[in-house]
Amino acid sequence: MMKNIYRILLLLTLAFTLGNCSSYKLEIQQGNAVPPEAIAKLKPGMSKAEVIALLGTPLLRDSFQANRWDYVFYLRQAGKEKERKDLVLFFDNNKLTQIKK
Repeated sequence: MMKNIYRILLLLTLAFTLGNCSSYKLEIQQGNAVPPEAIAKLKPGMSKAEVIALLGTPLLRDSFQANRWDYVFYLRQAGKEKERKDLVLFFDNNKLTQIKK
């Protein structure tokens, strides 16, 4: 009789534990979360070193387009994209020439 009670308690504990796991939605953040204040400080003519000091290193640097830097940030929850922000910077002769938000 006591064994049956322990088995029932064990099964109930497992059921509640597994039930709670399936309801948790994992939030995934990837990329560079660049604050708007930092973006506002970007000015044409800044060097690549100045941009890195302000924003950090870019998430993507294309080997074929060395003068383009991509700062990408996105947030996903339960497999669905909740938020995405893209910032693309273009350089010419090590100087910032164009900013695309």
